[in-house]
Amino acid sequence: MTVNSLVEMISAFHLSYYVESTFKERGGLMIVGPPASLKTAVTEIMDNYPNAILLSDLTVKQGARLREDIGANRITTLAFADFAKLYQRNMSGASNVEGFLRAVTAEGFRRANWEDSRMTVIPARAMVIASMTTRFYTMHYGDWLDDGFARRFIWCHLRLKQSDAIIEAIIKNTRLEFGFENGFNFRTPVQPIKFTATETESRQLSHLLRHQPGKEIGLTLLQKALSVLKWKFPKEPKRPFRIIQEFSESLSKEGAQLNI
Repeated sequence: MTVNSLVEMISAFHLSYYVESTFKERGGLMIVGPPASLKTAVTEIMDNYPNAILLSDLTVKQGARLREDIGANRITTLAFADFAKLYQRNMSGASNVEGFLRAVTAEGFRRANWEDSRMTVIPARAMVIASMTTRFYTMHYGDWLDDGFARRFIWCHLRLKQSDAIIEAIIKNTRLEFGFENGFNFRTPVQPIKFTATETESRQLSHLLRHQPGKEIGLTLLQKALSVLKWKFPKEPKRPFRIIQEFSESLSKEGAQLNI
């Protein structure tokens, strides 16, 4: 899998908010890999979008404060460059944050436990994109499966093909950039994107998710991502599905090698 295809998919997941769909769940993407595999770098491209917010930490109280902006669609994606940071407090606090993220990616976050349950609140839904190390993933994945947290996300596993690429960049005093510096197009739609995933394509997408913990939200997310890519590359009809197929290498049991 090339870095460009991964960045295209992350961008398409973020822009999936604009796709007209029966299903309102936003879902999310978890990027898992060993240290120094560019997980953080590709997650940080979200900082280029005005309606995405890059977070280093989060509490439920902070999440409740974001509810108005999320409900008004001023924030449509929450991005975490280091998901493990959320767990460096007491476990009850981390569990509460998990509950917030579980709600915001699916049925919508409505009220915090200290708020009056009688008040009317518009459900706040947002995409969640986060990166984590393989070790952190293995420590928590069993619990995430048991409580339904894992089913909200597509799990992308990768490792860097050129293991010395980061060292070489440091030696040459050159940063590995993913974004405007490489000419990537971060344009945002000015109107809704039509849902254009066909039934045949959707069955193919479902097959690509066969090793994922949950296919329902993941399939909806891939359908929307495909619609976004078709909107972005209208003159290249084969390119959208080719990008998704390349990305699907990271959804297998073996994971993908990330090629710079």
